[in-house]
Amino acid sequence: MLPLVIFPMVTTSLKHGLSPSSSIAFARLGLILCGPFGTPHEGLEMAKAAELILEKPGMRSSMTHTIFVTQTCCYHWTSPLQDTIEPLLKGYQAGLEIGDTDSACYCLVGRMYYLFFTGRTLDSIQQELEATIHVMTQLNQDDNKSKIVILLTAVKKLRGLDAEAGDEILDSILATAAETRNIMAAYVSLMKIEVCILFQQWGEAIDLVRKAGDIRLVLPSTFAPVRYTFLE
Repeated sequence: MLPLVIFPMVTTSLKHGLSPSSSIAFARLGLILCGPFGTPHEGLEMAKAAELILEKPGMRSSMTHTIFVTQTCCYHWTSPLQDTIEPLLKGYQAGLEIGDTDSACYCLVGRMYYLFFTGRTLDSIQQELEATIHVMTQLNQDDNKSKIVILLTAVKKLRGLDAEAGDEILDSILATAAETRNIMAAYVSLMKIEVCILFQQWGEAIDLVRKAGDIRLVLPSTFAPVRYTFLE
């Protein structure tokens, strides 16, 4: 469905001129090209085009969401994941400044997950996650807060803290997500797989992949689900 939405948006921008939604359209075209279409270099060109559009007057309102898409879904295919951390933080700060709280928190969630995957020490990332949960609570961002809770629970489990309680939290979120068919199930499955991999529980990891299905369809082009392709 995503291509059916994005392609007309890009075509309209090329035919009738640019608007604030144009940068988001080109960024999402980059997402499609990087992941589903398997052409990351072409996708990166679209991400760069989106950033050029942002430099034009009157485009600031779409800045944060554009940064979120390009940094979480495009650049990691051809550049070190570490390079996305600072732009995502800037995206979060810019979102708060312009009143795009939802996209700001998307950037913050993406940054926290990518901090984890770049190998930040577990004790330091736990402190940041706990602070982020407080921020999400203040901003009334329940869904984004749940994504951070999932990551924090996995971090604590890896540190040997509250392992049983952590399993109950993840299972509860997974059960609720299964009933409502929302994206949270993919995040839970993702972090359960991560824990199994790091503990070298290969059989359990493969079982989780089979139960979860192709989470790349739910989290397209992001770094995390792509790294488990080898389990197939």
